[in-house]
Amino acid sequence: MRYRRLKAALVASALALTPAAPAHAAHTDGLDLVLRTVASMLPGQQGWVSAIWTANLDICDVRVTVTGPGLTITYPTNTGTFTSFYNASALATGNIDYTAFNVSVPANVTSPVALTLSVSYNQLPPGQIKKDDDLKTKKFNCKGPKGSDTAAATLPVSPATGAAVIQKTVSASVPKSTPTWTTITFRGTRPNLANFRVTLAPPKGLDVVYPGDGTSSGGQFVGVGDSARAGAVPEADRDGGAGVRTSVVVRRTRAAAVPDGRAHR
Repeated sequence: MRYRRLKAALVASALALTPAAPAHAAHTDGLDLVLRTVASMLPGQQGWVSAIWTANLDICDVRVTVTGPGLTITYPTNTGTFTSFYNASALATGNIDYTAFNVSVPANVTSPVALTLSVSYNQLPPGQIKKDDDLKTKKFNCKGPKGSDTAAATLPVSPATGAAVIQKTVSASVPKSTPTWTTITFRGTRPNLANFRVTLAPPKGLDVVYPGDGTSSGGQFVGVGDSARAGAVPEADRDGGAGVRTSVVVRRTRAAAVPDGRAHR
């Protein structure tokens, strides 16, 4: 996943959490880490999280690495061994941007994890960049005194308290006369979910055919927080009794947690 392709929604959600004035959760010479806590995760989950920063100086060539006990952390493919800001690797005094990194939480971690964010940058001479500059396109010479520091944050980790599997699809559109594959999506909240199978109790007027002419459908949960999709073909009753849009009732088997389990298709 390329860093520049991170969804715009992540930018909006990150900045929406930012207070009007920096919280000064952790201070460096050139940067403040605005929020002391990053997005929460589940045991066994892997995903992208962000840290929000504001600049105290005009800085460039900003590089951030992250460590946390027991965690596996990787960075965007275009930076490789570190992460930098979303808009550019520079930030003008008083502006806000965020850095993203991918975290893999072991299944046995069930409490908050302390993160250490190591920062390096060059301090630009006054006037090289301004607060309103578009740093994606502005040309400037990234030279100046080097700075570095560390900041502390917390990654909240806690086990899910609800169901191990959550149904996300609540309705499906079914053509009246043409059989079609219908996908029903579920979200796993626990590690090592296996043997996940789904059967449908269709409303009157629909028949259901499962993949391979089987008796159920199923999918594989790649990781905690990921979704599995179960496919089935609802067939319109030959007497024309099916509606155009039908809510289906899903009856599913219990998902068992087993070491290194795989969902059988």
